Amino acid sequence: MRRNTLIVLLALVAALAGTFAWLQRERAAEVPALPAAERWLPELDNATLSGLHMQFADGSPDIRVERRAGAWVLPAKADYPADRLRLSALLEALAEARKVEAKSANPKNHALLGLAERGEGQALRLSLHWQSSEPLVLLVGKDAQHGGSFVRRLGDPQTWLIDKRLPLPNNELEWLDRRIATLPFARVRELQLRYPKGERLDLYRDDAGQPNLQVRQLPSGRKLAYEAAANGAAALFADLRFADVAPLAQVGFRQAPLLLAFSLRTFSGARLDGEIRRQGEQYWLLPKSVEGFAEGEVAAHPDWAYRIEEDRYRALARHLPELLAR
Repeated sequence: MRRNTLIVLLALVAALAGTFAWLQRERAAEVPALPAAERWLPELDNATLSGLHMQFADGSPDIRVERRAGAWVLPAKADYPADRLRLSALLEALAEARKVEAKSANPKNHALLGLAERGEGQALRLSLHWQSSEPLVLLVGKDAQHGGSFVRRLGDPQTWLIDKRLPLPNNELEWLDRRIATLPFARVRELQLRYPKGERLDLYRDDAGQPNLQVRQLPSGRKLAYEAAANGAAALFADLRFADVAPLAQVGFRQAPLLLAFSLRTFSGARLDGEIRRQGEQYWLLPKSVEGFAEGEVAAHPDWAYRIEEDRYRALARHLPELLAR
């Protein structure tokens, strides 16, 4: 009896499972798949961008980024190279942005979203310039509380919530490629430091397999404070960035005192010579010669002057007593 009951129960379970599976298939057939969210700027797919123009509601200076001779530059900074990663991030966000929800098309409500053309609630204005057509002018408003941004096109009252927050800093400096050098420490063979009163400090290693630099002027019987004590000045060039930049011809250094001259050499024979001068309370790095580096290792150019932060100067301007054990 128990065996017959068990067989009946198993049969019922199998029947219910089959019915449930059939209902699920029918329900899936009845409910259409949700369409993919519509892209905000599909015309970017086939566009050749020639420039960007950003105008800020808070009165910050306009920023222009232009493509010239195949490179992106900032005309206001004498065509200094733009930060390609930052520019790529913006263009990628614009190309991928999708409409999440239509918002108000009433101009009276634009200010609430930060999308007014002027006055209270004025939007950031981003103009995209093409080689063969009129610019596309976009208004970028507030960030949405749970992600995304409020946007609209100039001349179109319809506002949209898109799924991207657009990276648009209003600081011109943040659009520059601020790298002076990104030279791996392992490539450095020697760094020579020369001070105006005759002090010299040579930091070197004879073999690329040596992990630490040595000091050529190490007094007999003395030791470094620790094994890597001499590495800091050369390691600075692994990620040295400027705080500002200007064409050398536009910056007067005739009266600026020389603080330090340096010469950095690699195991492959590349060489960077330069000096540090002080202009008021600012420290400026002036490249004198840049030879033999691989692309991307040293971006410094002798036609430019690079302002560096004081802590960067202090990291480079080492003196022998600072390196010795007491």
